[in-house]
Amino acid sequence: MLRCIIFFLLIIGLKTSLFAQERITVDAEKRPVIEILQQIEKQSGYTFSYTPSLLTNLPPVTLKIVDEPLEKILLLLFDKSDIQAIIQEKYIILKKKPKEVTVSGFIYDRESHESLIAANLYDRISGRGAVTNNFGFYSLSIPPGEIELRPSYVGYANENYLLTVTRDTVIHFFLPQSSLLKEVVVEGNQEDILHHTETGKISLHSATLKSIPALLGESDVIKALQQMPGVAVGTDGLAGLYVRGGNADENLYLVDGNPLYHVHHLLGLFSTFNPEAVKIMNFYKGSFPARYGGRLSSVVEMRMNDGDMKKFSGAASIGILSSRLNLQGPIIKDKTSFSVSLRRTYPDLIARPVLQYNNRRSEKRNPDKYFKTDIGYYFYDFNAKINHKFSDRSRIYLSLFDGKDKLFFDENSVTRFRNEYPTHSYDPDNPEGRIQYDYKSKSERISNTDIGWGNRMASLNWAYAVNSKLFSNTTLVYSRYRSDISYSQENKETFTSKGYDDPKEKNEEDSQLFNSIYRSGITDIGYRLDFDYTRDNSHLVRFGTALLQHNFLPEESRIFQLDKEKESKKSDTITYADERIRVMELSLYAEDEMDLGRRVKANVGIHFSGFFVQGKSYLSLQPRLSARYLLSKNFSLKASYVRMSQYVHLLQSSYINTPNDLWVPITRNVKPLSAHQFSAGIYGRHHGFDLSAEVYYKRSTNQVEYKDGSSVLFSNTNWENRIAQGIGTAYGIELMARKSVGNTSGWIGYTLSWANRQFQNGEINQGKVYPAKYDNRHKINAVLTHQFNKKFDMNISWIYATGNWTTLPVEDYIDMEGIKREYVHQRNNYKMPNYQRLDLSFNYYRHKKNGRQGIWNFSVYNAYAHHNSFLISLMEGKTRVPEGTGTFPNTRYPTYQSYCFLPIIPSFSYTYKF
Repeated sequence: MLRCIIFFLLIIGLKTSLFAQERITVDAEKRPVIEILQQIEKQSGYTFSYTPSLLTNLPPVTLKIVDEPLEKILLLLFDKSDIQAIIQEKYIILKKKPKEVTVSGFIYDRESHESLIAANLYDRISGRGAVTNNFGFYSLSIPPGEIELRPSYVGYANENYLLTVTRDTVIHFFLPQSSLLKEVVVEGNQEDILHHTETGKISLHSATLKSIPALLGESDVIKALQQMPGVAVGTDGLAGLYVRGGNADENLYLVDGNPLYHVHHLLGLFSTFNPEAVKIMNFYKGSFPARYGGRLSSVVEMRMNDGDMKKFSGAASIGILSSRLNLQGPIIKDKTSFSVSLRRTYPDLIARPVLQYNNRRSEKRNPDKYFKTDIGYYFYDFNAKINHKFSDRSRIYLSLFDGKDKLFFDENSVTRFRNEYPTHSYDPDNPEGRIQYDYKSKSERISNTDIGWGNRMASLNWAYAVNSKLFSNTTLVYSRYRSDISYSQENKETFTSKGYDDPKEKNEEDSQLFNSIYRSGITDIGYRLDFDYTRDNSHLVRFGTALLQHNFLPEESRIFQLDKEKESKKSDTITYADERIRVMELSLYAEDEMDLGRRVKANVGIHFSGFFVQGKSYLSLQPRLSARYLLSKNFSLKASYVRMSQYVHLLQSSYINTPNDLWVPITRNVKPLSAHQFSAGIYGRHHGFDLSAEVYYKRSTNQVEYKDGSSVLFSNTNWENRIAQGIGTAYGIELMARKSVGNTSGWIGYTLSWANRQFQNGEINQGKVYPAKYDNRHKINAVLTHQFNKKFDMNISWIYATGNWTTLPVEDYIDMEGIKREYVHQRNNYKMPNYQRLDLSFNYYRHKKNGRQGIWNFSVYNAYAHHNSFLISLMEGKTRVPEGTGTFPNTRYPTYQSYCFLPIIPSFSYTYKF
């Protein structure tokens, strides 16, 4: 009897299952919902049960589906309505969905209580998810009842939380770091390459930034980005960023939301960003969300460490070039924390004592004639952040940054002369004779060269969760960039004499002082107000406004002279000075990141900006659109369109970042830059790799370049008259495969690209099209990190790119005045040799008691010493054309020499963490 009952129950269960898996075909165009329900009843055998008034206000439906499961039909039919369908036995019950509740809060690191940016929260029952913002805040709307929440973040252990919610609830999660080396699966990840809407977006965490091999062991944020597809290789060793055919000034650098202008040290060899202070970096090069504006080519957004709320910790590092110190900890436990990072180079501290010792020896050997020299260079970065928690909903952040380069060269030459054979007069009363005349002199020449440039930034952020759906961030910001170049020379002559008639010494002094100063800079002060509003899981709305006052000092040349003879003569002359330009910049933005069904997601926004300068108003409305379509659970298509405007320019005399580079605004005569960019691609995941293939086209107008033959430094011509504006085009394809987790991680990328310039008014290259300097046709990047065990890991990076373009004379001639001149028929007429470089890095970890750790790093830059051309210059003389080439035997052609800046360079560093 028992067997019969079990068999009967199995038959019923099987029958129910078969009904549930019934496949339905629906073909309806703008038909009432009731008709579609009747079609489903005929094909499935189910009966709908509902209150007639429930369907009264539903609009006509268009639905064309062939042979799909019943559950999918019901989901598509009622997905955007407030009706839910429940299958029970042979009935499909329709009723109103219960009012959703909102779960909100923050996701933190369990040990430090540091907020986790872009962490995921996934409800395994409803299948819904949310992502934390830049302050670790999330908001998730779900049906009331039982939920199973799973917060996750790469490098952290996953835990499930089974809860029952009936109203809006605040839940904070504290995730433990994972010590496992195996791959961590992030379930429901809404920020991976497959699901987010942005094209050309790359996120790198601090550990990745520090693992990439770098010059002299100095981990560098900008050079890490140079390893990405779509970013030109630039000049060997320099940290310039040239994205998709853009210039170095077309990148927006944000530190905790605040802009920085000058981001390089040591003529561009290193960037100003200290990796020890960086929590996460987001890099946008394709689609730019509407909240960003002001640059054409990319956005580099860095969030700095907030500071450990629980315990004091730090790291100290010493290398060949610089030392770093990072400290963080609580000021008031669980309430206020701090994070401080400092980096400074010390070659000057080593060299100056040696120079001073040589100077003392020189003076001691010959006190009457000696020469003293003092020369030095250093740079430093200082980052500080204070984080105070008023409550779970309210926090305030104070961020400070100061970075500076300093180069000085002082000379002091002294020459003394004394009359060794004074004139004597003979007197009978004084047979030994008396000195008739005696004199001595001292000549001193002092020259000082002092060059300094750098950034200073301060911001105050108030982050406040207004309610479970609305989050606000208010920022006050101050930013300043200054560049000063000064040279002074002082000549002093001291003459002392004593005569027979007047035994007292007479002193006479003559002096001349010459001082030349060149300076430029920019100062910003303003505010920014941002809101995140999560209407529901289908709409995340961001909106806000910002107001900045810019104060520009484009350039000023000043000469001061003082001649002091019998009477003083003084002159203070400004040889050239641009007027100080005050500018107001206003921006407004709104964007909506929306889910349009299970497969389609879009980010639609608008950015409005106004730039008010010299009585003229420049207004710009910039639409932003990006969309994603899921082809399957492992592949998606994306497309985007953006329009960007830029109101400031960096005028550079060369590809090296020098103190005389000028930041200047648009004016009455100089128009704003503008660009349109289209991007599209396919993205996927296969066997743990994130895959992408993306094409782009960008056209920019009013590109700024120096005119042919214009002077840069100490010119008596306004900078507006030295530049031309033209058109830039760039297009190409980018391929990338990346593995982010596991013992072995890294990426490989390939770029095929074109970048051209044209200045149609003829002021550059006679109005003809020419290639941009960093028009690298092919580029391959490969980065590999492998962790063998807890004590040893290895990092390898390799790059290959076709050469940059440069301008070289093809012949010379004698002009009408008999002066020999060089003839250049086209700008960027010569392609430099191809570039390739292999960098290696090895880390050895020594684990000590109480969580302390010592790390030895050994790095090799340009491991196989490839000759990468930094500069190509014309050699003296010419080379005869070989016979048999079909050219006149006496014809000669110019010979050029290629110079390599950085050969193979080994380095090491030691880091102590406590």
